[in-house]
Amino acid sequence: MRYKALLEEATTLAKRRDFKRSEALLREVLENRPENVAALDLLGYVLYFQDRADEAERICEKTLELRPGHAYALKGLGLCIAKRGEVDRAVATIEAAIAAKPDWFDPYWDLCVTLVDAGRYADACAVMKRARDAIPSRAGDWDRMERHARKMGARQLPRNPAIGS
Repeated sequence: MRYKALLEEATTLAKRRDFKRSEALLREVLENRPENVAALDLLGYVLYFQDRADEAERICEKTLELRPGHAYALKGLGLCIAKRGEVDRAVATIEAAIAAKPDWFDPYWDLCVTLVDAGRYADACAVMKRARDAIPSRAGDWDRMERHARKMGARQLPRNPAIGS
């Protein structure tokens, strides 16, 4: 069960943003357990946050080979694709993550960020509305996203009385 301890330590290190050390532990886990989806998921995350989106993309694809439709890998893959500027493909991939797990906050958030970064504010606003409906308990987060979208240039968004904008 040593791999479980390594995975737990790698998770702790990733949360502390000590990505290099986390990566080393994850690679050790994967040497012995190459099909460990939790280790693959975390390695993709760690690589992405080290600005190694191409490597992270390959990890997400490997995860999807092992577990087709895996929401976390789809979301991660979409973010990696967005880094390359393939926004439409990224959107479709992140939407697949939402379809796989419609009550999960993270892919909605990542989709909004992707759309705002691409200047597609009306699309981002539509996703925010869907997200508010799907996960009403996170309304404050969507208010924050809406403020971010406005800051980035989404001046044409209709005013939301809930956030006083």
